[in-house]
Amino acid sequence: MTAPRHDDDPRLDDVLEPGDDALPQPIAQGHAGQPEHLDDDALAAATEQERVAAGLADFAPSQVPPATDPLPEGSAEAADRAQRGLTEEDEG
Repeated sequence: MTAPRHDDDPRLDDVLEPGDDALPQPIAQGHAGQPEHLDDDALAAATEQERVAAGLADFAPSQVPPATDPLPEGSAEAADRAQRGLTEEDEG
């Protein structure tokens, strides 16, 4: 005997489709069809993107640009440290 179908039953139309572009492709060799070497950086980037897509995070930290422009070539190390807020007064 089957249960009657109701129109208010949940649908799977709004299920997120996984983005497999950053995940490693399974192969026939190796344990459980996974490659022997996984790229940790690619896996971390894929995890960040999945957290953003699922609404668990507002942005992917690796995609945030630096807060300051890079110094021109030939700049002193003191200028670089000052731009990053690492002055001698802070070190002591």
